[in-house]
Amino acid sequence: MILPQDFILKMKDLLGDEFDSFIREYENSNDQALRFNPLKKGFQTERETDYLSALGIAKQAERDPDREESPPEGKASPRRVPWEEHAWYYEESESVRPGRHMFHELGLYYIQEPSAMSAAALLDPRPKERVLDLCAAPGGKSGQLASRMRQEGVLVCNEIHPQRCRILSSNIERMGIANAMVLNEDALALPERFPEYFDRILTDAPCSGEGMFRKNPEAVKEWSKDHVIMCAARQQKILDAAAGMLKQGGTLVYSTCTFSPEENEQVISRFLLEHKDFYIPDVRSEWFAAGRTDWADSGKDLDRTFRLWPHRLHGEGHYAAVLKKKAAEGMVTEPGAKKKKKSGNTQDQPDRSQRKLLDEFLSETVCEQTGKFLTEGRLLLFGDQLYRLPGELAGLNLKGMKIERPGLALGTFRKNRFEPSHALALWLGREEVRICLDLKPEEEAARAWFRGEALNAQLPRGWCLVCIDGFSAGWGKSDGRTVKNHYPKGLRKLFDNY
Repeated sequence: MILPQDFILKMKDLLGDEFDSFIREYENSNDQALRFNPLKKGFQTERETDYLSALGIAKQAERDPDREESPPEGKASPRRVPWEEHAWYYEESESVRPGRHMFHELGLYYIQEPSAMSAAALLDPRPKERVLDLCAAPGGKSGQLASRMRQEGVLVCNEIHPQRCRILSSNIERMGIANAMVLNEDALALPERFPEYFDRILTDAPCSGEGMFRKNPEAVKEWSKDHVIMCAARQQKILDAAAGMLKQGGTLVYSTCTFSPEENEQVISRFLLEHKDFYIPDVRSEWFAAGRTDWADSGKDLDRTFRLWPHRLHGEGHYAAVLKKKAAEGMVTEPGAKKKKKSGNTQDQPDRSQRKLLDEFLSETVCEQTGKFLTEGRLLLFGDQLYRLPGELAGLNLKGMKIERPGLALGTFRKNRFEPSHALALWLGREEVRICLDLKPEEEAARAWFRGEALNAQLPRGWCLVCIDGFSAGWGKSDGRTVKNHYPKGLRKLFDNY
């Protein structure tokens, strides 16, 4: 890899004696990892190594003991990513390609760069909270946040670029996340909509991408000193916007995938000077290096921020800072304490005939408790498509917002019928439906399913949840002898083997 000369000189000046170790790391391949999705119904934590074995990820070499992370549990064990639960390293080869496995299509895991998992882990949201992922595409961090929230509370995922926003939305769907709203807004326009609304905010700001040079060669071509300065100015504005949306007593994590102090310590230093109601709490991490107090004019507490160096751990270059907003004395900061705004808009609700079609579908297709969950709270119509909004957003005025996905997509109203969505299928579990066809990954029928072919099966008539190895894969419709395939045409693909 040919790195920009100005970048090399800059890093040599910053790192001094450590530079040789840093630059040698570019001769090595980047680390790869996947994170299992505990929201996938049927997932069992104790079976993670079984799932890895099915992917061809088995015995791996022991980690380098000189790097700053915990040693493996066993010399021949698959290697865990120590700072994120359910995450594992793997080495891609002809026989190990997790992105082309059926389990990936089912949302059983998300392929994610290991260091990129650090920011969401540091934010550590809880169930029932209001959480914002401000620069969310492609969705790996949103999935992490959602897994910790366990489908409770509300997760707002925002992305300004329309194409990237669609990718974000598709990943939210694939991971079976029910409590997320996906927005396609400029981050700077959101404080007016969500003043001091969120308990926790993740701001993974767009940056110069220096930490991803090894993974993304395109970032090398785009890099320049001027680009770094431009990114820092943009990051400052985005971080200021995030501050206005955070509740008093709330937590904000700022992160980048760059080494430049201009985009890291200096952004945080300037932010703290301008926002006296924020401070850096004393959060510890045994895996990450400390931020550098000498790389910013006002370096107070910057050693409580974190740097992830590729020559010190198994991952790319990242920076993260945990910021806390001071709470007014005696203030109640529990989720939901703030009074909800009333929408007053009832035109987006299903009418009586549509509600009857929905109720008929649910009573025939899913168990009573699941049907009750899906219809409680606010149901929202976008054209003829029906969504279930996260409960915390039920009273919010959504008029004028650029919404890519307002919540869990339930389905579409057709003439005299309700047709369920693929998102609903991926959210459901096999125990929640009245008719289920369960296939094994090694069966030809499973491969035929992903090709969009009908399947022969003697089942009761009606909508049928098709599962692979117990995990929901999509909808079929049975006539008693054949299951018509409703797997989305745009997702259909070939699997030569499993």
